[in-house]
Amino acid sequence: MSLNGILNTSLSGLFTNQSAIRVTSNNIANVNTEGYARNRVVTESQILQGASAGVNISEIQRVVDRFLEGALRTAGSNTAEYSVQREFHDRLQGVLGDPASGSSLSARIDDIFSAVSDLALNPADVLRRQQSLSEIESFTDQINLFQQQIQNLRAEASQQISETVNDINSELQRIAELNPLLVRQKATGGETGGLEGQLGQSLNKLAELVDIKVDRLPSGGVTIATQSGYPLFDSSLTQLDYDAPGVVDGSTQFPKINIHHVDGDTLAQTSSSKNFTQHIRSGKLAGLLAMRDEQLVDLSLSLGELSARVMDEFNAVQNQFSAVPAPNTMTGKQTIVDGGHATGFSGVVTFAVVDASNDLVQKVTVDFDSAPPADFDALISQVNTALGGAGTLSLTNGVMSFSAANSANGVVIADDVTTPSDRGGRGFSHYFGMNDLLSASSPGIYDTGLIGTETHGMGATETMSFKVVSATGAELDTVTLTVGSNSTFNNMVTALNNGATGLGNYFNFTLGADGEMTYAPTSTYSGIKLEVISDNTSIGGTGSTGDTGVTFTQAFGIGDNHHVNAAKDIELKPAIKSDPNLLALSVFDTSAAIGEVVLTDGDQRGALAFQQLETSLVSFAAAGELKSSSVTLSQYVARFLGNAGLQAQRAQNLEEDNIALQQEVAQRNADVSGVNMDEELANLVVYQNAYSAAARVLSSVQELYDNLLAVV
Repeated sequence: MSLNGILNTSLSGLFTNQSAIRVTSNNIANVNTEGYARNRVVTESQILQGASAGVNISEIQRVVDRFLEGALRTAGSNTAEYSVQREFHDRLQGVLGDPASGSSLSARIDDIFSAVSDLALNPADVLRRQQSLSEIESFTDQINLFQQQIQNLRAEASQQISETVNDINSELQRIAELNPLLVRQKATGGETGGLEGQLGQSLNKLAELVDIKVDRLPSGGVTIATQSGYPLFDSSLTQLDYDAPGVVDGSTQFPKINIHHVDGDTLAQTSSSKNFTQHIRSGKLAGLLAMRDEQLVDLSLSLGELSARVMDEFNAVQNQFSAVPAPNTMTGKQTIVDGGHATGFSGVVTFAVVDASNDLVQKVTVDFDSAPPADFDALISQVNTALGGAGTLSLTNGVMSFSAANSANGVVIADDVTTPSDRGGRGFSHYFGMNDLLSASSPGIYDTGLIGTETHGMGATETMSFKVVSATGAELDTVTLTVGSNSTFNNMVTALNNGATGLGNYFNFTLGADGEMTYAPTSTYSGIKLEVISDNTSIGGTGSTGDTGVTFTQAFGIGDNHHVNAAKDIELKPAIKSDPNLLALSVFDTSAAIGEVVLTDGDQRGALAFQQLETSLVSFAAAGELKSSSVTLSQYVARFLGNAGLQAQRAQNLEEDNIALQQEVAQRNADVSGVNMDEELANLVVYQNAYSAAARVLSSVQELYDNLLAVV
């Protein structure tokens, strides 16, 4: 080999080991940098004309295990999903409090029955009446608080979704900036380790926000898709958008998370938006969606069911008895009843007017079994005629009212003890809410008592629009149903079950014996949900009593919001709250003649009936994660609180499990990619010695050149 060849060989060794020392020093400098993967110098022998001509760096390689790298991103995505759920459940548990504390919902309902038990000892005591009402109000206030806080948490989840979407967009923009630089470096043979490290950090951050899988291209770049295969970054940049609503309640319909392509420089939208929600499987975004649309909704539904049954049970007792003195007027709640329809009641009920001394002024007994009125118009006429002007029963736009003509008199509606009136499982006064104790935004129970062959009175051009949503959030279909010639409720059920023009492909609708409408997904579409987009229908309008103004979906509680809102604004009736004497505790004597005493102040039978609610079994419908069951009110309160605690514990356990898995994968990944100081120092010694040796060779060649020149 010539001196020039030796010189070039030594120089190649000098430069190669100099670069290796630089790479090693960079590894050492980043020993504590999170997510840093060490670089390794890969050398190859230079061959010129078949002869060895030194050494060359073929690649500065970033040491990674692609499988572990992907597994770490997946673990990070799952951990982020359950971490955000655990945070929300922690906040919710802070609102619900300790179930064993004296201020818990369980303690509140126990306090109600304790106060009612005390009231039964002396029903005429105003202070004891006030205490009972105060305990009921404390319970309803807590229901309202829970309902509002659950909706507030849904609003917070929605806002965090908006922030997370912005973070995803930022990371996608960063990846779009790094990708062409990486391709250029690889094409020119430059070092890619630094860019790979920055790209890896962005990918890890993105994976915590939404589930991703990364494909490496031969050119050095990457493409990114969700685990379901939907592209997030390929040949062009995509961006997400989500507009969080300002106010959230049980009826809020949240917008979709959309995705579209944008110009890489201006970020201007270059394609139509598509629904991205259905492609989200894990990550913080999935956790927030699960809280907003599933777990918090489940809790609000079970809270609504609790509130509805509490209202129904307490109102049943309040309507069974009468206040002393009897109220001058009783006005019921909104119903779907109009004058032109059959009453649908069985049993016997008495309408009466009493004076200030609790003596009977006038009464009329209606037997729905042996001599039923033809319809509600006939019932009203029969009652008013028999009362002879002493009292007036009326039905206006679905609201029943009963008033005494003399302002000093009161009115009573009393069921027969042996054969009480009944429609949809409720007596006359209870069905119309004539003497209710509690009210809320929605009743929560929809046993209408109607018969399927009844005409509904809706207009032919009136419509209802529905959205069918899959378990993953995909919009499967939107259906608009026009009333048309479907004149009866049975016709409407048939129209809803129509597969071509209705919802029959997705749900089976059924009208039950008590006039309740139920619907369940078909076997083909398990887990789907039905959302009501709009409803401009109005039930009623037959007879002389006017249109009820109640929509079809509202009448039957179609849509989660009607059941959720049973826990919204639940309260004592203002009149009863301000006057404890209106608490109905006395039994009306249906056998008394005119002029005889029919109500007794101090009658304890109403208080005893309220007290019996503590041990009475109540049929609860399935709501959220709670299955249908027959339990006491207190037991259902305990189930509701227990379910909330179970959800919190489940989120915590899943977070802990995934953190452990993430740490294990991270450790294995660090074993492969992490910087080992001993190894790097050993490499440094090797590269230093190799550098020194190459320098010695270079020095020796220099001496030989000097000697040759001296000879010349």
